[in-house]
Amino acid sequence: MSASGTKMWTFTLVFILTFSLPITLALEVKEPPTIGIVGGGIGGTSTAYFLRQLFGNDAKIDIFEKRHIGGRLATLTLGDHQFEAGGTLIHPKNMYMVNFTKLLGLEQIQVGGGTFGIFDGSSMRVTSSKYSLVTMAKLFWRYGMDIYNIDSWINEKLLSKFMRIYDIQRAGHAYTTVPDLIGAMDQAFVSYMKKSIKFVMKTAGFGDAFIDEMVMAALRTNYGQNTEVPGFVGAVCMAGVQPGLWAVKGGNKQVPQKLVTEAKAQVIQGTVMSVQLLQYQDKTYRVEYVDSEKKEQHKDYDIVIIATPLHDEMSEIDFEDFPSPIENFPQKYHKLTATFVEGTPNSKYYGIDNAEEVPTEILTCNDTILVNSQGKKEDVLGNPANVYKVFSNVPPSEENIKQMFTSKKDIRMFSMMAYPEYSTVGEELPPFVLHDSLYYLNGIEMAASAMEMSSIAGKNVALLAYNHWHGNLDKIDEPYLDPALEKDKTEL
Repeated sequence: MSASGTKMWTFTLVFILTFSLPITLALEVKEPPTIGIVGGGIGGTSTAYFLRQLFGNDAKIDIFEKRHIGGRLATLTLGDHQFEAGGTLIHPKNMYMVNFTKLLGLEQIQVGGGTFGIFDGSSMRVTSSKYSLVTMAKLFWRYGMDIYNIDSWINEKLLSKFMRIYDIQRAGHAYTTVPDLIGAMDQAFVSYMKKSIKFVMKTAGFGDAFIDEMVMAALRTNYGQNTEVPGFVGAVCMAGVQPGLWAVKGGNKQVPQKLVTEAKAQVIQGTVMSVQLLQYQDKTYRVEYVDSEKKEQHKDYDIVIIATPLHDEMSEIDFEDFPSPIENFPQKYHKLTATFVEGTPNSKYYGIDNAEEVPTEILTCNDTILVNSQGKKEDVLGNPANVYKVFSNVPPSEENIKQMFTSKKDIRMFSMMAYPEYSTVGEELPPFVLHDSLYYLNGIEMAASAMEMSSIAGKNVALLAYNHWHGNLDKIDEPYLDPALEKDKTEL
């Protein structure tokens, strides 16, 4: 090549590097967003954590919380002890809650043990023994092979498929609707959401006695509802009676509290009044709120995530200047009361003559009676205490307490709108996407309400926000292809 040719080539190369490269980079690099999250429960705080992992250190994340971080994960003090008053049990295969606990340096304590009985309103249908072989014999006598088959049904029909969501989310896939997210685990789960758990389990071969007693008892203590709930939430509930359940030592509320720090999120103490869609401004949304000093304030964001239920009796947030109105969703929430009594239970209230034979945990299988369940509880540190926790759908009266306990030293009540009122009547579930860059997390509760379900929804919403922000549309509402299965097909 001649000298002049070499000079021309060098000039061309310098021109390309000098002018074309910055333009290319400018097209690929997008500034990190400012993100406002409304709600500081396990859903909102887990979303903040996942957003920080995805967007990196430069994204700005605010969490609006009107009460305290933790939401429906709460504790109650009785005497010298604290007790779980909200979400209590965590399954050993709830991978996000397991990983959060390890990440945050928290400890697990085992929950459960002792004896149990199922009460029908007049007498005990069945009671366990402190000897496991005697218990299994009694349960087999009453329920036959159902008592053995339930574990394999939960593990094979539910958990093995449910756990696919962790691989799907690890690969960056996200879904704009609850049925699509649930269906990504297994399409059978979508059909479960349209049939009662009673129908699903009868179809699977379980008998009436097992469904009307064991399944009903589990639903009464976990959700305060009966076997007409949808099959998916019923199946999640049954997983909650497997062995190995645990809680966080010191209280489950520590997980969302510590996630805020891990997410490097700023907590804004205040009540959000409205979310306004902005026109012709740098930011997309304005969040208006009343701060802890009762002053009206506002902040602007690129992305807003609603992590509190948008339902009557739960939310008064207005959505302003949207092309189509955004209103509260029609589903109702179920009020639950936890009554903590330091005292001695009345065995005769449960049809038991000998006070020493009262089970540690009493479940009920009759949805016309006051008590959903009653259990003797350890405190949040795992220490024994002479305290009983009574779940009921309405607060017990003073006369009710007198009937249930022969003596009482102290009483505390904790009521909250705990879970949705579940229905199988073809309800359309709330979406995860309310508008461009406006997301709704709590629609997942309409499928099933649990700490792990909220964390899964948190990861899904964080992935939606990230993929939309960066234009990764191939990761939204697209089928996930398991690399292991694809490899097997190739080898065949």
